[in-house]
This record gives sequence, structure tokens and C-alpha cells, in this order.
Amino acid sequence: MKSRKSDKNLSKQIRIDGGLHRLLKIKASEDSTSIRSLLEAFIVEILKDKTAGKEIDS
Repeated sequence: MKSRKSDKNLSKQIRIDGGLHRLLKIKASEDSTSIRSLLEAFIVEILKDKTAGKEIDS
């Protein structure tokens, strides 16, 4: 049976509330970027901090 899923990307969706969306929209506008790019940058920053913390703990 064929897959009916048209988007076979490995991308994920996140759910944010209206207030956070408004703040992200303002920040993205100030930085001349998209909300997606802004969130991706934050996620990369968080993951770097987590991996750096694990290296120190080991």
C-alpha cells in the first residue's frame, strides 16, 4: 500500500500560544528574519548548552 503522506520531511511542528507568537513575530521583524529561523537559532543554542554541560559532567 502506498503512503498517502505527501510531506516526507523529517521536520517537526511546535505549538506556541498567542502571546509567545506575538513576541516572536516582533523579534523576527526586528531581526529581518522568519519566526522559523529565529526558533531554529534558539534551539541550536539550547542544544549547544546541553551538550557542553554533558561534556563537563563526564
